[in-house]
Amino acid sequence: MRKIFLATILLAVIFFTSQVSAAPTFVMLKFSDDTRFDVLNGSKDAPAIQLSERILERLGKSKKFDFMSLEPLSEDMEALLYDEKVGEYNKFLAATNSGNYNAFFEDENFSEKRAQSIATAQVGQIISPEITSKIGKDHGAEYLIQGTIINLGTGKWLNENLEFISGAITQYASVAAAYGSNVLGFIGNFGAIDVQKKGIGIQCDVRVIKAETGEVVWSKRVTGVAEQNLIGMGFVNFGHSNISYSLYEKAIDKAVDKITDALINDAAAGKIF
Repeated sequence: MRKIFLATILLAVIFFTSQVSAAPTFVMLKFSDDTRFDVLNGSKDAPAIQLSERILERLGKSKKFDFMSLEPLSEDMEALLYDEKVGEYNKFLAATNSGNYNAFFEDENFSEKRAQSIATAQVGQIISPEITSKIGKDHGAEYLIQGTIINLGTGKWLNENLEFISGAITQYASVAAAYGSNVLGFIGNFGAIDVQKKGIGIQCDVRVIKAETGEVVWSKRVTGVAEQNLIGMGFVNFGHSNISYSLYEKAIDKAVDKITDALINDAAAGKIF
């Protein structure tokens, strides 16, 4: 009797340990690009490829996520979902020809919980389980991480603090010139200080999808911005006015940092699973 009891306890401990130590498994899908720069996706420097690879690398190094592939998967969710939409359209045409719309409107794809597209999918919405579950089974993963680049471009941001300083110096210079101050009068010769920030911004939505059900269980919108200053004092300029590849790289890194930090922190806080 004692042996049976001890064996039961041992089996229970083994079972409990295996359940506790079993970490969720993931795969990273290559990001999709909904901007005009999607034509670059064949290049290794394309933003979608850069984001996918760097996020996967960072999450892998964190030891918080168990990835079943060391590279982003090539499956294009947008293309797969497009094919599904074509099938739905054909069903609608069949209903139109027959005059019987019951089957079309009662189809689960017509449910409000179904996401209209991968780019607009929010937490709680369902992306085609047929597609997500197949990807999960093919790669032995319980969850898919997928992202969509929704904005990418350059811009100018004015530094308000330096704008205030510029106005103050200009004002003091004009006052000093009236009173014959050589130092501030010299500054006044340059005119107002013009401070601009030029930069690149990358905005993307990232989501975690439960492969078996297609449900979006986590999503986050992040913006990575890399800036550089251009300071003008009359005919003298300091800084850089041109957008460089290194600035693009910094913007990618900013977005990667925000995405990985959000995933790691929310997973640790139990906000994903």
